[in-house]
Amino acid sequence: MHPINNTNRFKSFIFRSSLGKIFFGFILLYLLVSVIYIFIYMLFVDIKDIQELIEYSLYTSFGFNADIDIKNNHIFSAITFSHQIVALLLSTIFTAAIVLKFFYLPTFFVFKKRCNYIEENDELIISLYNSTDIFVTNCNIRVYGREESIDINGTKSLVNINENQPIFDKTYPFMEQYLVTRLRIKMNKGDELWELFKNERNKKLDLIILLEAKASNIDSSIYEVYKYNIDFKNLKESVDFYYPKSIDLDYDDFSKSKGWEKFDS
Repeated sequence: MHPINNTNRFKSFIFRSSLGKIFFGFILLYLLVSVIYIFIYMLFVDIKDIQELIEYSLYTSFGFNADIDIKNNHIFSAITFSHQIVALLLSTIFTAAIVLKFFYLPTFFVFKKRCNYIEENDELIISLYNSTDIFVTNCNIRVYGREESIDINGTKSLVNINENQPIFDKTYPFMEQYLVTRLRIKMNKGDELWELFKNERNKKLDLIILLEAKASNIDSSIYEVYKYNIDFKNLKESVDFYYPKSIDLDYDDFSKSKGWEKFDS
């Protein structure tokens, strides 16, 4: 069911935040855990040296080994064990945040399962939207066509149509979450794409979509690839022969727009 959301609050916070902000946020969490456990220790264990307790709680919260002069106190041991577990969880989440920030990006763009072929207008329409709550800008979209071919040795091969040039190339300044974009590929009579759709019944065509974009506070560029496989032997199974269904926009919240249930139909 559309619209799909490929981010959650934690991921969004990490993607949007600088490395310094992430470090600062987790240091505050470590300090907060230290303060909480200082009060827990004071509540259940008789500890005379408060300064030693503060140092012990800080070291334990940050995952370092620490000693304090408490003997044969089972309550203290149980509290310390829980303290170490919490510290381990915080360290794991912190490591995951760093990995997420530098080595992982969500899948930004969701495509309609099949493109639309408007036969009377000689037009292909590809539908997609940004599925993240990250504001995408300067999105360049290129579409290439690649067909089956036979090389000079008589063996099967693949060749890019349109002399290796994109059959669609356009830059969109903004790609907001849940706002559907339609890529309209106009065919000109006599060109390779037009000939394939009008006269070819034995070949297959790959439509390869390359997307390059920017997003605020993300340290790497967005680069995604999507592919449609079109079989001219079963063209009606490869494309939809009608205009894509319209979505009635809710300008305050695009996710509440009406018509999403027809996005893939």
